[in-house]
Amino acid sequence: RPVEAIRDAQAAAFVGDYRVLRYDIRGHGGSEVTLAPYGLEVLVADVHGLIQSLGVERVHFVGLSLGGMIGQLFALAHPERLDRLVLCDTASEMPDPEMWAERVRIAEKDGLAALAAPTLARWFTPAFHKTRPDEVARIRDLILRTPVDGYVGACRAIAGLDATARLKEIVAPTLCIVGDRDETTPPAAARAIRDAIPGAELVLLDHAAHLSNIEQAAAFNAALAGFLARG
Repeated sequence: RPVEAIRDAQAAAFVGDYRVLRYDIRGHGGSEVTLAPYGLEVLVADVHGLIQSLGVERVHFVGLSLGGMIGQLFALAHPERLDRLVLCDTASEMPDPEMWAERVRIAEKDGLAALAAPTLARWFTPAFHKTRPDEVARIRDLILRTPVDGYVGACRAIAGLDATARLKEIVAPTLCIVGDRDETTPPAAARAIRDAIPGAELVLLDHAAHLSNIEQAAAFNAALAGFLARG
């Protein structure tokens, strides 16, 4: 199943009012796996090439985690293509590249099965693990289906993220959304982005970890709908 399925709850909620485009990042889901290393600028070029090929002039960009990192750099590289920017459970810099190097070593040695349990522990709160084991199992399946080379490519791209100093150049109206229990890209990282982008707003979702769009889908969708309606 494509990794884009992580956004099922958003697609279902917005498809009636918007033209919704979901895509799998390079090396994930149904997208081609290319050998690392490549930087985030390549992933930004992928987005730009995709919307160009579809004849889309301007977009609202909603990115979560790695998608939010791509969104920041897309806003900087192609401001003419962007109406509104929504950055969810993400960060603008990576202070510990070695952490990503260690995950690469584990993935290449033991496969993504060795990373699935600790990843899911970070992505969802203990309460969600207990009450929605079906949803946790669905995301675990997506992790296990990700090609190792695709995961490695993403890790190496993320490790080089250092965009904070340039965020003041973003001109698109911007909303940051983050789960209050997100330990992967914590609220402090979202506040740093909010403070750096002129006029940016922040919504903190209660009782949500890294995949706040799944764990608190109704609250996430309400925040997103209200922001986009102003566009």
